[in-house]
Amino acid sequence: MADLRIDIISDLVCPWCYLGYSRLKQAIEQLGDDYRIDIRWQPFELHPDMPLSGADRESYLGSKFGSQEKLNEATHAIQQVGIEAGIQFNFSEKDRIPNTRLAHQFILSASKAGVATPFVLALFHAYFTEGKDIGSRNVLEEVALSIGMQKADIEYALSAPAQTLTEKKLQHLRSLDIHSVPTYVINDKFLVQGAHDPESFLKVLTDIAQKEPQ
Repeated sequence: MADLRIDIISDLVCPWCYLGYSRLKQAIEQLGDDYRIDIRWQPFELHPDMPLSGADRESYLGSKFGSQEKLNEATHAIQQVGIEAGIQFNFSEKDRIPNTRLAHQFILSASKAGVATPFVLALFHAYFTEGKDIGSRNVLEEVALSIGMQKADIEYALSAPAQTLTEKKLQHLRSLDIHSVPTYVINDKFLVQGAHDPESFLKVLTDIAQKEPQ
């Protein structure tokens, strides 16, 4: 029996983080019952300068990509990759990029409640497929309740301790010079960056399991 702890460092507005988990999950499913997998979600802010009210997606990302044309090309490419993975990426002119700090506080609370992965996947779907504003407290509460989180979990997500701990986690990861997501840290020792295909993830996980003491 091999134990693998996988810390997934991600941001909810990163489509490659959504795709990366989908591919990682496929790899884990191929590992079989001889592996115990502990997945933990860690916070990252792709846009730490994002106003609390968010920003218009096309104008914000258009300037980052250099032109609207380049943004459109990147958007089309990610939609095509999403189709192959069974993920529907919907984008429209009305889309906004949210500030994800509060969402990360909710993920922290979901982790304490043992439902972090269902919650993160529900947020990815709400944002990328349904076009919801996951920077909104109301939307976050709605998604939390939909996957079985309790009122006490929501109260903790909104609390000062959750805010402080989330900031500490963000600062710690910045201090490790992690500048891109998704990034995966396996058993606190092995770092993997990028949304690799399932076969590559499978090879990485089996190689690490063989190196680790049983």
